[in-house]
Amino acid sequence: MIPLAQEETDVPITDNAWLDLWEIPFGEWVDQAVDWIDTNLEGLLAIIEWPFETLIGWFVQDFLVQASWLWVVLAMGLIAALVRNVKVGAFVVVALTTCGLLGNDYWIETARTIGFIAVAVVLCVIVGIPIGILAGRMDGVWQTTRPVLDAMQVVHSFVYMLPFIFFWGIGEVSATMVTMIFAVPPLIRLTNLGIRQVPGDVVEAARAHGAPEWRVLLDVQIPLARPAIMTGINQTLLLAISMLGIAAIMGAGGLGRLLFRALSNQDVALAASAGLAFFLVAVVLDRMSQREDTDTGNLWHRIRQAWAHRRDPEALLPESGAIAVYKPAERFESVTGRERAAMLLTAIGAVVATVAVFLPWSVDAGKISAYGVRADQDLPGMSFSGFDASGGSIFGWLVFALALFAIFSVIVTFLRPGRGPRWLTVDGALITSMGAVITAAAFLLANPPDLAPNAQNGFGVILAVIGAGLATVGALQWIRIAPHSALHPLKADISWGRLVGVSVAAIILVIGAFAAWSFDGRTDVVVTPEIQAEIDRLTQLAEDNPADAGAISAELSSLMAGAQAEGEIVIDGVSDEGAGLGVWTMLLGLVAVATSLPAIGVLGFREHRQWVWSAITAGLGAGIALIALAWINTFVREADNNFITGVGSFITLTGGTFVVASTMSVLKEFRRSKVYDDEPSAPAGAHTRPDEEAVEELV
Repeated sequence: MIPLAQEETDVPITDNAWLDLWEIPFGEWVDQAVDWIDTNLEGLLAIIEWPFETLIGWFVQDFLVQASWLWVVLAMGLIAALVRNVKVGAFVVVALTTCGLLGNDYWIETARTIGFIAVAVVLCVIVGIPIGILAGRMDGVWQTTRPVLDAMQVVHSFVYMLPFIFFWGIGEVSATMVTMIFAVPPLIRLTNLGIRQVPGDVVEAARAHGAPEWRVLLDVQIPLARPAIMTGINQTLLLAISMLGIAAIMGAGGLGRLLFRALSNQDVALAASAGLAFFLVAVVLDRMSQREDTDTGNLWHRIRQAWAHRRDPEALLPESGAIAVYKPAERFESVTGRERAAMLLTAIGAVVATVAVFLPWSVDAGKISAYGVRADQDLPGMSFSGFDASGGSIFGWLVFALALFAIFSVIVTFLRPGRGPRWLTVDGALITSMGAVITAAAFLLANPPDLAPNAQNGFGVILAVIGAGLATVGALQWIRIAPHSALHPLKADISWGRLVGVSVAAIILVIGAFAAWSFDGRTDVVVTPEIQAEIDRLTQLAEDNPADAGAISAELSSLMAGAQAEGEIVIDGVSDEGAGLGVWTMLLGLVAVATSLPAIGVLGFREHRQWVWSAITAGLGAGIALIALAWINTFVREADNNFITGVGSFITLTGGTFVVASTMSVLKEFRRSKVYDDEPSAPAGAHTRPDEEAVEELV
C-alpha cells in the first residue's frame, strides 16, 4: 500500500503532509451515526433513559436527600451488620456520622454520592450478572462479549462520554451511564469465570440426578461461583468510586462535585473536608461489599489493584494448585497422498489469483475509484491492474495478500505439518481463500458509477475470481480430509449462544447495508445553478465594494455551508446509484447464519464437522469484512475533497468481524492430530517414575 501512495502523489512518505492523503474519516462516521440515532430513535433513547432517571429521581433525590441523616446512618449500619458483621456495621455508623458532622451541605452531597454509587452498582448487577452467567454457560456469548468488554475498558471515558452528553444531556443520568459502562466489565468477567470454574463432575452429578438446567444453575453453579461474583461486585464498586471525579465533570452532584469545585477555586478548606467525606464513604462502601477473607489492604491500594486489573480481574482471585502430567513421546500426523492433492489444488488456485492481480482489473475508467475521483470517470483506451488506484486498488491488494497466505499455509503444512504458526494450516487456507474469492467477486459484481458508463471489468479480476475459487475448492477438500482434532472435547449440545451471535451480526449487516456508504459533497454536486448565480453575484459585489469584502466573504461561507448540508448526495449500500455492495454483504450474512447451524451442532455433534462448518462461517465473515475494508480504504487511498465513505461501510466491517469472532471458540481448539508412541518419555533431566505415579502435584 505504501509504495503506491508514493507513486500516485508528489508528497514523499517522510513528509507529515503525506498523512493527510490517507485520512480515515472515522469522526465523520461517528457524527453520521449520532445524528441518525438522535433523529430516528428517540423512543429507544427514552426507554434507555427511564431506569436511570427513575432510580436517581426516586432513590437519590426523593429519598436519601430528603430523609433524616440519622435514619440513613442507622439503616446503612444495619445493612452492614447483616451483610458483614457487627464490627463493620459499627464502623459504618461512625464514618457516616463523621461525614454528617462536617455540616449539612456535606451530608447532602454524601447522601447523593451514596445514592449515585448505589444506583450505578445495582444497574451493573442487574445487567452484568445475567450476561456473565450466559457467557459462562455459552461459549458463543463469551466470544461475542469479550471484545466488547475489552473496548469498554481500553477506550478512555473521555472518548465515549460525549455521545452520552449529546443524547441525554449533562447531569446525573449520563454520568451514571458512563460510570456503568466503565465499571461493569469486571463483574461480567468474574461471573463468567466463576460459572466456568464450577467442577464439571459436580454439574454432571446434578444432571444425572434429574435436575433441570435452571436447578443446576441456581442450586449448583451460582452458589459455587459466589466468591467470584462477590469479588466482581466489589471490583465494580471500586471502579465506580474512581469515576466520581469524571461524573462531577459531567454535571453529577455529590462529593466529587465539591472536590472539583475545590480544585478549580484552590479552596484548601473545602478540599480537605470534601476529601475526608469522600474517603470515608469510599471505605464504607468498600467494606460493605468485601468478602470475609479480603479485609486486608487499604482503600487506595485496592482501587489501584482494580485499575491495574481492569482487563484481567481473574488475577485478584486466590490462585489454585496446578497438576502436571508426564506426556508420552508424540508426533504429528504425516501428510497423506489425498491431502497432497487437495493442497496442490489450493496452491495452484492461489498462484493464479496472485498472478491475476498484475493483470487489468478496470478498463476505460476506474470502476470503483470513479465514485470518488472525477478524473477516473472517463479514461478511454486505458487499463489498470489490481494494484493501481484506478484499478483493483485495495480490493486487488487484499486478494494478493490473502492468496499469498493460502500459498504459505500449503508450504508450511507440507514441510512441517502441525509445527508451523497456528493459522498457517488448512482452516487458515480456507478462510483466506474464501476471503479472496469474495473480495474479487465483489469488485467484479459491483455497479460502476452512472457517470462512468464506459467502465468495464478487466480480464484480471475474472481470473482472480477463478483462481481464488479453485483455491477455495481445494481448501474445502483439504479440510474435509485433514487429520485435525480438538485439544479439548467440544460440548455435546447445541451452542445457541453462537447462533445468537451470528444472528445479531446478520442484523448489523442489514443495518449497515441500508446505511450510508458514501457522502458526496463535492462542489459540482452541491452547487446548483441558482446557488452558482448567487455566488457570482456576491463575488461581483465584493469586487465592487472592497470595504465590505469581509462581510460578503462570511455570507459566501454560510451559503456554501448550507449548500453542503442540503445538496450532499448520500448513497447507501443497496441502491442502484451506488456500487450495491451492501446487497452482497447482506446475502453473505444470511448464508453465514445458515452455515452456522451445522457449526453449532444442529446436524449432530461430530467435532470434525463442527470445525469444518465453523471455518466456512469464518470465511464468509472475513469476506464480508474485507468488502467493507476494501471500499473504505479505496477512498482513503485516493478521493476528491468532500467525498467520504459513510458509516454503513464501517457497520458492515463490524458485522463481518462479529461473524468471524463467533467461530473462534471452535477454531482455536483444533490442531493437527498427533500420534503417540507406546512408551512414555520424560523431559531431559527429569526423574522417571512408574506409570501409577506419573502424576506430580506442583505447589
